[in-house]
Amino acid sequence: MHICFPNFESAFLDSTSQGWVKITATSGSGVFEDGNADVWTDFWSLLKFRGISIDNAHRRSSSQSWCPSQSCGMLGQANSAMTNAVNSILKSLGEDPLREELVETPSRFVKWFMNFRNSNLEMKLNGFVRSRIDTRSPSGQVGNFNDGICSELNLSFWSQCEHHLLPFQGVVHIGYHSSDGVNPVGRPLVLSVVHFYGFKLQVQERVTRQIAETVSSFLGEDIIVVVEANHTCMISRGIEKFGSNTATFAVLGRFSTDPVARAKFLQSLPDSCSAGR
Repeated sequence: MHICFPNFESAFLDSTSQGWVKITATSGSGVFEDGNADVWTDFWSLLKFRGISIDNAHRRSSSQSWCPSQSCGMLGQANSAMTNAVNSILKSLGEDPLREELVETPSRFVKWFMNFRNSNLEMKLNGFVRSRIDTRSPSGQVGNFNDGICSELNLSFWSQCEHHLLPFQGVVHIGYHSSDGVNPVGRPLVLSVVHFYGFKLQVQERVTRQIAETVSSFLGEDIIVVVEANHTCMISRGIEKFGSNTATFAVLGRFSTDPVARAKFLQSLPDSCSAGR
């Protein structure tokens, strides 16, 4: 499983980008040296019998053609001082930066890493900020809050852990109250808020709160945000198993005081969230 993040610009253009890409590569010696030998067919059949699916396997000799980083949209010149620093790290690891496979590594790493620079851009909501929604009826009585719960689910996000400088990625689920059941601004603007706070050095708890506070300015004051993420740093340190996730949530307005409303929204989430920690 390879992490393949889009850059900041392409994330807005393609909301279907995947954080993890599964790649199967093969290599053989002796009777397996010939990738077309009948013994490979027998081996694939054995794996299939064991319930292991092998699709689109790549031979070792074609390693560069299937590397996901080649299609992550990294363009432009990398900062020379930063690439020299990466070269120094490679040397400290006992590697030769001039080795063919490593020549372009410092440049690729720096271009990818700069996706998460703190741009200090002001969040522009293009006039969509609206007055706080009053969930009471015209008579002043509190209406049936639970019946008006709406949601935007499975909003993809990518970020960089500020504690370990390693990536984490996942999905964001947002619940809000709407008496007419309509998102007043549309999913793209909500997704842009997610990307705006994701492409920075972050911690999951903070990005969850930032998203909640920002969307409350145009979706109303009653907001619940759940973020599910896979953390490379936690997987590499053995704290999480591969495929597991961590879930955080932030609540504003009535969601912070109404346990029934919170439960109704959480029950509507995909199963993966309930498995998070």
